Amino acid sequence: SLEQTGMPVPKGGGQRLADALVGIIEAHDGELRSSVDVQQIIVEDDKATGVVTDQGHLDAKRVLANVTPTQLYGRLLRDSAVPPDVKKSTEQYRYGRGCMQLHFALSAPPAWPDERLRRAAIVHLTPGLNGVSRAVNEATRGLLPAEGTIVFGQHTALDPSRAPEGQWTVWIQLQELPNFPVGDALDEIEVHGEWTDEIANAYADRITERLDRQLPGFRGSILGRHVISPADLANININLVDGDPYSGQGSLDQLFLWRPIPELRRHETPFKHLYHIGASTHPGPGLNGTSGYLAAKDIL
Repeated sequence: SLEQTGMPVPKGGGQRLADALVGIIEAHDGELRSSVDVQQIIVEDDKATGVVTDQGHLDAKRVLANVTPTQLYGRLLRDSAVPPDVKKSTEQYRYGRGCMQLHFALSAPPAWPDERLRRAAIVHLTPGLNGVSRAVNEATRGLLPAEGTIVFGQHTALDPSRAPEGQWTVWIQLQELPNFPVGDALDEIEVHGEWTDEIANAYADRITERLDRQLPGFRGSILGRHVISPADLANININLVDGDPYSGQGSLDQLFLWRPIPELRRHETPFKHLYHIGASTHPGPGLNGTSGYLAAKDIL
């Protein structure tokens, strides 16, 4: 369905999309500052007036916070008069399962049994609906799933510049994983309550073996593999709490009009000139940027 409506695959790599957005900001006299930790949002007379960073104070007419509610109300607004009902609801905000990412460089395209699959940007490999249900149940109980769903992305199919001629790149997401593994559904991998490089690579080996059975010669075509565990995701981005790639569980009470909490309308906060955007907010996570778009419409 993503491809039918326009699969967002920037030519030359995902960084090109970020570069394009930065270019728009700079073309309108804006500035991007990366690797800067925002430590607090300044609120005066119930109005956001700036932020404090590890590099100093910045005044602002408006502040857009692309963070989780835990970060916004528990850390960045810790010294502000957050209404008790808002504070209570954000403290009860729940996060979802962990996610692992695998990146492969291959010497040849995957040997799909159907040529149409080789032309697809994303293919899902799963033993079926019952298999998905089982994997989710196992991950929820803290187990490494026996056969988790493999989200198989192959941008080289749409953008050959991603790899040398005749070669291929693959990115994989495994979204049915425990935040903290306490067991293994197959009782093959020894775990002890947290993700380590050893455990992550052992589970990646399980996925590689499944792919080799599905795609003959897959293992032999691997030139390189990079593993990013749920713990790695959490360390890379403070919004990916415990490796949840969606910045919050997508249950009905935390989705659409109720995301992140029912007390607040759209992307407003209890304070003027402060807007809450990002995957934790309405309409939820996805490849869309809708939260920022809706907030911009309110601002403009």
